[in-house]
Amino acid sequence: MRQYNYLIYAFLCVLIWSFIPIVSRFGQNGLDSFQFLFWSNFISAISVICVALCAGYRLANLFILPKNTLCKVFVLGFLDCLFYLLLYYGYSIENGIAVLVIQYSWPLIIILLSVILLKDKLAGRQIVGVIIGFIAVIITFTKGHLTQLQVENPIALLLVFSGAFCFALMSVFSRQYSIDPYISTVWLFIFSTLTSLVLLLMFSEIKLPSKAAFWPTIINGVLINGVSYILWFKAMNTGHSAKIASIVFLSPVLSVLWLVMILSDPFEIAYIVGVLLVIISGVLCVGRGKQ
Repeated sequence: MRQYNYLIYAFLCVLIWSFIPIVSRFGQNGLDSFQFLFWSNFISAISVICVALCAGYRLANLFILPKNTLCKVFVLGFLDCLFYLLLYYGYSIENGIAVLVIQYSWPLIIILLSVILLKDKLAGRQIVGVIIGFIAVIITFTKGHLTQLQVENPIALLLVFSGAFCFALMSVFSRQYSIDPYISTVWLFIFSTLTSLVLLLMFSEIKLPSKAAFWPTIINGVLINGVSYILWFKAMNTGHSAKIASIVFLSPVLSVLWLVMILSDPFEIAYIVGVLLVIISGVLCVGRGKQ
């Protein structure tokens, strides 16, 4: 059972991240993207430090690191901050459906980067499974009508794709650097908070969350952007990038289902098709095959 821990970590991340659209919708009530990003990162930094201390880490273990290690986690934090900033900006100027599809290109990029940078070898069934997973995302968000992917601002989608590339690169580097998941997550959010603070002061202003945005921002900072990253780094450090990527495609499908059940968005038959394709994708990627 222990050998499948990475699947448990990945699935928990998928489940947590599937609530991003709902939490973000309420969390940005009265806040702009820079403000929401800063407060989420700040709360995430505090929460992951508390989790690490509860897990038995000492402050000296968390904060006294070699310079080369600090440089590595700075890269992780910087890439994470860029991912969310480019994503939020893309949503503000382009069709939401198109942005969602481009956003979830990052599992495919993880596979590509793992092959190029980490020399991973993929079975044919895993390649097919990942492609099917991405198709499931497209069908889910377009409700089965590909013509809905109307692009008004190609530059916006290029920025979103750049953000997806940043997150994929961060995930691969977290495995390549082989840094402890707790330590890397603490420093990731420290540097991500500092980066978002600089951007906030440059392009916006410091503003406290409103009453309506307070709890969504707390949930986003503690759970969605905080603790989930510890689980994600643990999953990535196991070396099963292709299998993990297939599971990630379940997250946007679940997001749509939560929007239907919690916010009463219209239900479409295409959602069922998307779920079935994601299940097929997972079976192909997680199942044993010739490597």
